[in-house]
Amino acid sequence: MFLIRALVILVLMASIQGCVTSNGVLDDADDNTPYVNYLPVGIPLLVGGHGTSVPITEEVSITAKHVAELDYSEVIAYHPYCDLALIKQDNTGKPLPTLGIIFAYQPVTTVGKNMFGKTLVGKGRYYRDIYLIDHELFSHCPASLADAPVQSGMSGGGVYNSNAELVGIISAKAYEVQLTDGSMVETDRISIFVPLLYAREWLITELDGFYVHSAVRATLFSSAFFTEVIPLN
Repeated sequence: MFLIRALVILVLMASIQGCVTSNGVLDDADDNTPYVNYLPVGIPLLVGGHGTSVPITEEVSITAKHVAELDYSEVIAYHPYCDLALIKQDNTGKPLPTLGIIFAYQPVTTVGKNMFGKTLVGKGRYYRDIYLIDHELFSHCPASLADAPVQSGMSGGGVYNSNAELVGIISAKAYEVQLTDGSMVETDRISIFVPLLYAREWLITELDGFYVHSAVRATLFSSAFFTEVIPLN
């Protein structure tokens, strides 16, 4: 995992907003699209406030911390550094993802909800992980950069690799990212997600604590998810 500190130029936009904005063309989901939940915040059709969550067990979903802070769901845990939260949700009968990993320049798919509850899909590639030194959500947690488009309200939705394994949670979009050496991150667009591989120990610990004697690890995580993490620079 190659990490560089960076500055965000202009505005890093969290995806709960009053207007519908996107950074690229999104497609409607098909029958093969991973399942995500719609999370209303306030009065969505009037102010556009909503987010997305991803079911990971029959009782627990994962979403962005900034979504969970405004949503009505019961929060199980917030990650201490990353834009992640576990919430209680009834996911009975819903398809659950396997968690996996992603490598630079491999394809990714972003999945989230629009204000009407329709599932949207973006296609692109994952590039690299960086730290955003001027942003509280990513000064101590890596930001994974991808060019798969996202839209307001997709925060908390899933990012998936080519095997449809969940690799991250959508957090934000940025207009421009400048590395501290002065170079720019050159992509058509910049979507930011939280890499779940970085948060795996927190995720395992919190799920074990929730279930006390957890049996979810056997089916939730792919074997690749337990590979050694390269120390962060």
